[in-house]
Amino acid sequence: MNINNDSNNKDRNNTGGFIRKIFSKPFRYSTDMFVRTFICSYFIVSTVNLLIHANDETDYNKLDFLQKDASVADFLLHCLLILGIMLFLTALEYFLPKWKTTPHLMVIFALLMSFILLLRCESSVYYMYFAVLFICAMVILYSTDKECFSFIKSDFHSAYMWTAVGFFALVFGFFVTAIGVYRYLSYSTPNFDFGIFCNMFYNMKETGLPNSTSERDMLLSHFAVHFSPVYYLMLPFYFIFPSPSTLQVLQAVVLYSGIIPLVLTARKLGLSKKLAVAVSAVYAAYPALSAGCFYDLHENCFLVPLLLWTFYFFEKEKYIPMAVFALLTLTVKEDAFIYLVFFALYVIFSRKKWKIGLPMLCLSLIYFVTVSYFMQKYGTGIMSGRFGNLIFDSEDGLIGALKTLLLNPGYVLTQIFTTSSGNTDKLLYLLQLFLPLAFLPFATKKVSRFILICPVLLNILTMYVYQPNINFQYSFGITAFLFYVSMLNLSELPHFSKKYMIQVGAAASVLLFTVVVIPKFTHYAGMYTSNKAIYEKMDYALEEVLPENASVTCSTFLLAHIADRDVIYEVGYHTENGQYKTDTEFVVLDMRSGYRSSSLKQAEYFISKGYVEFYSDEETVLILRNESMG
Repeated sequence: MNINNDSNNKDRNNTGGFIRKIFSKPFRYSTDMFVRTFICSYFIVSTVNLLIHANDETDYNKLDFLQKDASVADFLLHCLLILGIMLFLTALEYFLPKWKTTPHLMVIFALLMSFILLLRCESSVYYMYFAVLFICAMVILYSTDKECFSFIKSDFHSAYMWTAVGFFALVFGFFVTAIGVYRYLSYSTPNFDFGIFCNMFYNMKETGLPNSTSERDMLLSHFAVHFSPVYYLMLPFYFIFPSPSTLQVLQAVVLYSGIIPLVLTARKLGLSKKLAVAVSAVYAAYPALSAGCFYDLHENCFLVPLLLWTFYFFEKEKYIPMAVFALLTLTVKEDAFIYLVFFALYVIFSRKKWKIGLPMLCLSLIYFVTVSYFMQKYGTGIMSGRFGNLIFDSEDGLIGALKTLLLNPGYVLTQIFTTSSGNTDKLLYLLQLFLPLAFLPFATKKVSRFILICPVLLNILTMYVYQPNINFQYSFGITAFLFYVSMLNLSELPHFSKKYMIQVGAAASVLLFTVVVIPKFTHYAGMYTSNKAIYEKMDYALEEVLPENASVTCSTFLLAHIADRDVIYEVGYHTENGQYKTDTEFVVLDMRSGYRSSSLKQAEYFISKGYVEFYSDEETVLILRNESMG
């Protein structure tokens, strides 16, 4: 009994000692503690409030949101909730100071609140993006100063690094893939620029030649328009899965495969595994990559991984594989040489490696001149007209643009931010490129390194409206350069700046992904789900009713679905002397509500020329058959 009593007394003494130890700690309630607990509590309550009212019809950025029916009691309850959470956070900071609970929660809920706001914001979305990003940048600055998330060590196993990298690629790549596939399944992919490639890959599978009839309204090699032998790298996969959806998936796979040389380069440059994972997160969410797939397949997608592999092997000083990937880059398109020219200039002037840079420069220029000659002689020539605003004499071609750059710098400066419509789209474009990278491309004192930023000029010196726009494919090559120079600069920054800037870049990239990509995903996924019955009827008409491999003239959004045939044309371009040609067995017209009116006018013309109704559904497809070719 005495032993038990002694034991009980000892337990009581230990418990009492622990309590006395806690309450004997000095309590220093500072202004800083009040501010951070208040801000954190505000973020938490606001986030919960936004989630509770997620289904409200009123837009978040309208004045009457939550104020229309709010009473004094609601306002007081809101304030009490903030006060209660402040007290709870203060207690946690007092009892568990090493956990740094408030700064951690502040970052988490600031990002979550920003995500919700951007996801639901329907107007002035970019202004909202800039505002929430500024708030997040301030919160991240505070949390970095407090060394938040330091429990994530930088020396974790490589397997964990690659698992995280793969996770980011899969998550963000899913949205890109889904958008492309849903666009196809919902009959939203036009002939330009998807139907032409569907027809080309069909011919490549059948004959090995990149021919198409729907690109220039005649049987013509795509290489006569754009010299892109790199497409043959996709052909083996198309052989196994011969579907337009395969092409959409392949583009996303090609783009996100660039995350491998990106991480390898980051590690070669001395970045920790934690920083390498953060860089991969920025890459995976980078909107100029994902949004560049919005208008379907383009050979430009190969530029990103091929250039990144070129950069990686240069940093590794393995010049044979570097040369292989540089040559593959040239096969992407006739104008891909310009990227290697910029890289060669960087190698020469910044890294002082003339023996590497000079041959690359000469080879790129020789390749371009050779391909341009043959395209001019046997094809349609190179598309120098996109830089027509820089060409005084149209006969000079791209040489005329070079003359202007060298001889008339004043005029060139007027073109950098000028658009054909007089708006600020180029400024917005530049922000969309550099904000998700936290302006890291400029974070250096080495002036020669700015050569790597110069490819941006390709998209902002033109008046071609689609180039300074991340929703098209023209930013792929630029993206590879911006990530390369960002990693070079990041590797030389002080430890604090590294952590802060890459975190801001990750937040900016993910939040802009929310603005740009997720609405596209919900739009096309919703469109397909809501109209699935209509699409199934269209599939039946085009796959079961329309004879296989018959020659067809069709509406633009139908072409990709029936492109696996020798002769197919888009009705809008299959004309002669202002009249539709009547040289195909079938005419297939889109009868959906948005296109029915123009299709009925076209049908009237073809019927007057001897075509008869073969199949008709007033809300999906009308198929006419040429009686004279029966």
